[in-house]
Amino acid sequence: MHIPQTVHELDAAWFTDTLSAAHGGARVVAVDTEQIGAGIGFVGELHRCRLTWDPPTDTAPASVVVKIPTTNPANRALGEGLGGYQREIDVYARLGDRTGLPMPRFHHGVMDPDPAPWFSTAALWLFEKLPIGGVQWLTDRFLGVAEKSKRRYLLIIEDIHDARPPEQVAGGTLDDAVASLEVLARFHAANWMCDPEPGGVANIWPINRAPKVFQASYRRNREQFVERFGAMVGDDMIARLDRVQSTMPSIMNHLVSAPWTLLHGDFRLDNVLFRPSGEIVVLDYQLMGQGRPGADVAYFITTALSPDHRAEEERLLRHYHDTLCAAGVGDYSWNDLLADTSMMKDVLAHRMVGTGDIIDTAIAGSDDTFIDVMVQRVIGWVDLTTIRR
Repeated sequence: MHIPQTVHELDAAWFTDTLSAAHGGARVVAVDTEQIGAGIGFVGELHRCRLTWDPPTDTAPASVVVKIPTTNPANRALGEGLGGYQREIDVYARLGDRTGLPMPRFHHGVMDPDPAPWFSTAALWLFEKLPIGGVQWLTDRFLGVAEKSKRRYLLIIEDIHDARPPEQVAGGTLDDAVASLEVLARFHAANWMCDPEPGGVANIWPINRAPKVFQASYRRNREQFVERFGAMVGDDMIARLDRVQSTMPSIMNHLVSAPWTLLHGDFRLDNVLFRPSGEIVVLDYQLMGQGRPGADVAYFITTALSPDHRAEEERLLRHYHDTLCAAGVGDYSWNDLLADTSMMKDVLAHRMVGTGDIIDTAIAGSDDTFIDVMVQRVIGWVDLTTIRR
């Protein structure tokens, strides 16, 4: 089976073979491609493909978006190691909009069979048994193997060409945040205490999987982080992150305890599109997992908005919680949301220390990386004490 992995392979003949049967036998006779989303999706490439059909038909899409793995070796290793490429195709193909999130239409998804389905289970067992020093060694080996993977993946989805994509690095507006959190709350409510393997998708994991990996990365990168960001974040914050380091497994175990729900896992502004009608479309399902909803909420607020919006946090959280309760959730209190959001902020700040070690987040045309921007933003949201419990 031919599974294109470069833009040059996305030609008219391949699109005809792939999509013609779904559109009355019409053929694709020309393809015009452009890369989109550069610097937004670090583990995948997105290509908008404009299609010319013969005969012309109203049912066939004038354009689609094709997603394939990145050619960046470090980022490819992370996407493969986390199971992200397979998970996203499975979510689109098996779950679709049954997740409760407004998704682009799914046209096609295909991948090679997993050549070693036992590998991640064996690695996880070792991650749990080894001391942190051994986990770091194993993580390096694991990513080294994943980097050399020749497994092919391809996803074709609807081109949301009329949408306004927010700029993650620039930061969003409060109106964008309120609208996004409303969609997120309805998604969480729709999947409250759901099937652990929704739609038969087996690799939607609880978010406490392998916490030692993050502890090992923190230990290896702490000194470099302090040298680079210590003056900005301050000694008290470094001491706080050290405490998170020592209690990471227990924090993560709490964040997957009941009541839990399906989590988007990467709900940030770059993955939310705003249409002129006011409709929102949510992208990127590579990190979908399970846990308490405050994890998604904290991730969105701290990455989408600059800390200048801290005074608005209560308004944002109240709106989210009111929407969640209105959708039928009665066993997740306001205090639960505050506690979980605070914990997840600590987790996210802790992860900032080690993330740059395993993924290349360079921003084209800038000396900063995405992690530089996110460190300043996430750290600035930690330890807000103004919200009434």
